[in-house]
Amino acid sequence: MEQVRLEPLVTEAEALVAMSVGDLADSFRTQSFHLMQAHPIAAAHLVLAAASIAPTCAAEQDVADEFSFVIVDFAQQLGALHRRAVNRRAQEVAGVAHGH
Repeated sequence: MEQVRLEPLVTEAEALVAMSVGDLADSFRTQSFHLMQAHPIAAAHLVLAAASIAPTCAAEQDVADEFSFVIVDFAQQLGALHRRAVNRRAQEVAGVAHGH
């Protein structure tokens, strides 16, 4: 499997925060194109994210709607992991602030 450098992806992810919804979706589509060979599952998630937030046609909207039902449990688990990570980081920052 081809290796993907994460540094450009992290830098690009930081830039995504300031994008419009349509631009963000287009960026996801572009990233998925570049990831497809090395990481097809990650690429598929980016395509689904793009279709979910800014579909380009009715067919893409249908795909987003259909697959959103399939991955709802995954999304809930991912949300729980994200909340744990946010809480862990907040505790680390609080510990540093108090000299721990």
